Amino acid sequence: MTFDARSVANFFIHRAAELDMQLTVMTLLKVLYFSHAWHLAKFDRPLIGQSFEAWKHGPVNRVVYNQFKDYGRRPIDRYAQSFDIKSATFIDTPFFFDSNTEKFLENIFDYYAKFHPFKLSDLTHEQGGPWDQIWSDADKRAVPGMVIPNELIARWFKGASALYWTDRERSRPS
Repeated sequence: MTFDARSVANFFIHRAAELDMQLTVMTLLKVLYFSHAWHLAKFDRPLIGQSFEAWKHGPVNRVVYNQFKDYGRRPIDRYAQSFDIKSATFIDTPFFFDSNTEKFLENIFDYYAKFHPFKLSDLTHEQGGPWDQIWSDADKRAVPGMVIPNELIARWFKGASALYWTDRERSRPS
């Protein structure tokens, strides 16, 4: 099962509030990427239904970016919204996950959200990594939408050379 990126983003916004943390757009986008990447690596399936694109400062989920782009460096103080067909209005996108997914998301957030946004950006720019491959390919050929394929992300995060590894991420589910 994949989730709407806004649902996962709202979970992280809620988690930041629980921990009394200020969350910027840049941090949110990077933590969202890491959660998707680790989910691909650990469970062999995507967490988020919408794709990530290679932008100047790293991987970006356009759906979430569009929700919060006006915040700049200011902390996010609201939830992402989606259109509710029943009420014909925009509502805060709900975020309900099973306990295993919730624990997974908490672990990813708690680990990565403590880093400065520029450090997170540096981590996503690792030479040979998914972002770097797409960004570099764009100099040589057309890369439609600068989309970073899930297969490329999964292969990289499963590899032992990635800077992203921590002891927690090295353990795979049984």
